[in-house]
Amino acid sequence: MGVRGIALVSVLVLGVLAAGCGRDERNVISPSQAAFVPVIESSELHVEMKRLVLTLLDRDRQPEFSDDAVFRIRYFDPTEAGIKFHSESELRSIVVEGLRYLVADDVPFDETGQWALAVTVELPDGSSESSPRLPVLVSATPRGLRPGARAPNAPTPTIADGVLERMAEVEDARLPMYQRSAAQLLEAGEPFLIVWSSAERCAGRRACAQALEQAAALLQRSEIAVLHVEPFGRPRSGELQAMIDAANEAWVIEAEPQFFIVDADGTIAERFEIVVDDSELSAAIDRVRR
Repeated sequence: MGVRGIALVSVLVLGVLAAGCGRDERNVISPSQAAFVPVIESSELHVEMKRLVLTLLDRDRQPEFSDDAVFRIRYFDPTEAGIKFHSESELRSIVVEGLRYLVADDVPFDETGQWALAVTVELPDGSSESSPRLPVLVSATPRGLRPGARAPNAPTPTIADGVLERMAEVEDARLPMYQRSAAQLLEAGEPFLIVWSSAERCAGRRACAQALEQAAALLQRSEIAVLHVEPFGRPRSGELQAMIDAANEAWVIEAEPQFFIVDADGTIAERFEIVVDDSELSAAIDRVRR
């Protein structure tokens, strides 16, 4: 079961974690008292991860807050006695079609084990609302590719491979995203952005359509080669499906959207998962073009 799938189930065990709380474990909110719970959108949690994406859920929908609400995340790290308050930081918001994604930078996971996190929303009238503490398991290393790793020398599907046959109609201006494969760009020593996003809404995520729009906008600016791969959702037959499956495995695509920026040496310079704002993406591209 993935991180997102276990998030709501994990809330049920918060009472056990609360038993080890000390002086720093103030403002404990039980699931029955909470107005919302945090849901992890990132595909995995590991030591030294740079970025965490989450949403908030109130029963079966997202709670609504004003644009000037402030979101904070509190981290609790594992100790022999239970969990202990570690640190707190402000979350960034990225809104996609009315759905608010929250992004934590400089995630403090510095050891493996059972951590916990909670989210507090500070409202303009001076009041605040908090989530229960959500236990999360932090692993030693990621399953997926992280910045600094070599980009996989695996072909991604192109027009010549028939990739457009089972896709929605592609505008002429976007065809360059399917004319070359990642393997060809690596061989040529050309930096590129590759976006993995299926259909318009992958697994119910509204971020998939936005990811493709961001890729198309960057393509039009001609600052870097841009590729798009639909990893899931549209079964192909024969060799094409085998190519897609092999590319998914090589790039370790378990959740989408995924953004990888690869430099001229074939090294992954940056990776963004689920959502990224335009300025963050552009800054990362600028760094590989210098």
